[in-house]
Amino acid sequence: MRPAPFRYREPRSLDEACAVLAAEPGEVAVLAGGQSLVPQLNARTRTPELVLAIGRVPELGGITLDGDRLRIGAAVTQRTVQRDPLAAGVPVLTEALGHVGHVPTRNRGTVGGSIAFADPTAELPLVLLALGGVAVAHSASGERRIPAAELFTGPFRTTLRPDELLAAVELPVPDRPWAFEQRHFRRHAKVSAIAGHDAGGALVVAVTGVGGAPVVVPAADAGDASVAAAGLVVPNGDRYGSVSYRRRLVTVAVTAALSRVAPDPTRHTPSREDAA
Repeated sequence: MRPAPFRYREPRSLDEACAVLAAEPGEVAVLAGGQSLVPQLNARTRTPELVLAIGRVPELGGITLDGDRLRIGAAVTQRTVQRDPLAAGVPVLTEALGHVGHVPTRNRGTVGGSIAFADPTAELPLVLLALGGVAVAHSASGERRIPAAELFTGPFRTTLRPDELLAAVELPVPDRPWAFEQRHFRRHAKVSAIAGHDAGGALVVAVTGVGGAPVVVPAADAGDASVAAAGLVVPNGDRYGSVSYRRRLVTVAVTAALSRVAPDPTRHTPSREDAA
């Protein structure tokens, strides 16, 4: 199929892009890498009145390190981040990126696109949430910093306003090890877990693929985390697998991540075969 007719704008500055969003009365689709948007346009599951291409907005590029905060422009490709020496300071980020699609996908897909799209099984929203990152949004009225815990509200839904453009994400550079683990139901169905310790030494475990958005597991210690994570699975089976199977995969992924950051020599680490 072909997309429905739409108008097209390609701003050359962040101010210009925000001005377009502020003035546009109809639906605007923001185009960065296009890995998610273009298939939607072709299938006509989205029929925006305007497509706003942000690939040539210089303020949305670049990777910088300010103290212990890594800032990544929203239009930076995932592959660029994977190869960047500054991003290597957040190893769990580059590890998670290795699970995003394939290399051609990462060559086009952008960090901001993945965050703003808010796929409930996506890897980058999970990393942003677990590490306590921040989304930096811009509009004609200025900048708004949104903690990741307040950003994702449901499947493909965020607290970004229609007049706002995601300009960058910021991640703390951890001083302790973190681990990312992923398990698949089928080719396009997966659960992921991330585990580590925050700056105060408290254990943090977060999972995605269990419901409508990534979520931090409310567990006091490593012994509780796998059970608590399995309990977060939304109780509605689908064509990819039953609820019990999904819970089993979550348990496997969380346990594997924990074994790398809070190892217990008496505990068996489930393998991929255990989840088969």
